[in-house]
Amino acid sequence: MLLDRVYVPFLRHHARSATVLHVTHEGIMTVLGGAGWRLGRLRRGSIDQRRRTASRSPLARSTSWRSSRMLIRRMSLVLVTALLASLGLGVAQTQLVVSTVAEASGLDPRRLNDVYSYQRIYTMMEPLIVFEKDLAYRPRLATDWTFSEDGSVITFNLREGVVFHHGKPLTADDVKYTIEWVLDEDNPSLIRNLYANISDVTIIDDLTVQITVDPTNVWIMNSLARLHILPSDIGDTNDWNTNPIGTGPFRFVEWVRDDRMVVEAFDDYWGERGNVDRVVFRPITEDGTRLLSFEAGEIDLFHGQVTPGEVPRLETTDGITVTRSTGLGHAYLGFNFRNETLANDAVRRAMAHLIPSEGIVARVLNGIGTLGVGPISPESIYFADDIPRYPYDPERARALLAEAGLGDGVAVRLHTNENPVRIQIAEILQFEAAQAGIDIDVTIEEFGAFIDRILGPDKDFDLFILGWSGNVDPDYATYGLFKTGGDNNYIAYGNPEIDVLLDLGRTLPPGSDESIATYQQIQRLLMSDVPFAFINNTEEIGVVQDWVDGWSVHPYASATFQDLHLVNKTR
Repeated sequence: MLLDRVYVPFLRHHARSATVLHVTHEGIMTVLGGAGWRLGRLRRGSIDQRRRTASRSPLARSTSWRSSRMLIRRMSLVLVTALLASLGLGVAQTQLVVSTVAEASGLDPRRLNDVYSYQRIYTMMEPLIVFEKDLAYRPRLATDWTFSEDGSVITFNLREGVVFHHGKPLTADDVKYTIEWVLDEDNPSLIRNLYANISDVTIIDDLTVQITVDPTNVWIMNSLARLHILPSDIGDTNDWNTNPIGTGPFRFVEWVRDDRMVVEAFDDYWGERGNVDRVVFRPITEDGTRLLSFEAGEIDLFHGQVTPGEVPRLETTDGITVTRSTGLGHAYLGFNFRNETLANDAVRRAMAHLIPSEGIVARVLNGIGTLGVGPISPESIYFADDIPRYPYDPERARALLAEAGLGDGVAVRLHTNENPVRIQIAEILQFEAAQAGIDIDVTIEEFGAFIDRILGPDKDFDLFILGWSGNVDPDYATYGLFKTGGDNNYIAYGNPEIDVLLDLGRTLPPGSDESIATYQQIQRLLMSDVPFAFINNTEEIGVVQDWVDGWSVHPYASATFQDLHLVNKTR
């Protein structure tokens, strides 16, 4: 990771070109302009290629690196506080400022599947039902539902008096439109596989809709809890990135990319809410800037993927509460099977052996999280203890490459986004791979551009570092990612035996011995194939100012902020 640049989004975003504070190791700061940062051979955000030949691993440097950055942060506090004030970022007592580690990629819930976008979407749009923290389904746009005797038809009664943000009343036609759009293969949906077992949507009356499903799909309710209902009268004539319309407690106001997204309370919302009238999302990619902004009281809440290096200091800062919960997600190194070299099993296994996961968890993650072991969390009843594992073993990696006839070296590209932890991990992987004769070019991109690269039609990548948010549903953790042709199978992986088991898993009673055995066998096969090399399992962390009442963090419950109260907010 670049050690001498501290991103200050509040400065950068008020100029159209990207602007950063350049901090020398002596603490001298200058303002630099330009569209991005560059080192080494790559055009945007390259890890310094000189690190390849360094005699000391980036992992060994991580602790001293954090110490030197802390000095820079302290020297910067007065500057950042003054900067925030000069930009007119004072807030009203009912405005909630939420920091996220990356920008959203879009606001159309049918076309995307990334956590940063859904953090915004949850405030504006709603599903028929929600999956709550107690693992139970609760009414949202539907007040109740019943199943036919054979389980093939679900009848939903819709809530009366619900209106979309543009004034249209919610009807069964909106439910039908949303589902049929997702199922239409001519539409670019990234969530279609979740609803593939729906065969028909029938309107009974304005507030009653029947959904016909394959009764063997035991996870359909979990999928419906992720389907945000959109208005049928607008459809594809709407630009959802500039005019997202839902029924949620907050309505869209503006989105200035890389600076802020603003939503405000919807006066005609059908439900109750706290006293938050306005939510401002600010993507701050640099952890030092985010930490200083918290300490200055300019951020009320940090939602999602707190950089572990920030946690110890935040936990001892007066007026700030840090909440922690065991996570179900993971970070991983993905392999593009379209690349002939990476389609070789030996190469993927070799690279898995080059990941010093224990050191990454201990030094980069500050002990927050656990070793990455597979697509399903060890906290789950579906986890298989006997899956193949790939401990850090450079000698084994070199032997595997030699056996594959690649002892003379391998050259590949690795992409990730501006998440500080991922940048550090990329640098570590680059160093470790170089010791085994694997030459990795690393490119760091803005999150939206990175996601476009992975999800777009060209699939222009070899390796990438990304994460997957967890769920108690093992189908969600495996089907879309690893089924041949799955909506989220970015890597073109396929295994016919796994395909059969994935389809079988959707038919088995949740929690049954047969269901558990099926998903455990899926894990064994996946970990033998190594489509992903799993780096670490996550821990969910939330950081909140003491004046925010009602906040809690949970690995699989959505945050809408509608229940929050700002109590005696002073800044």
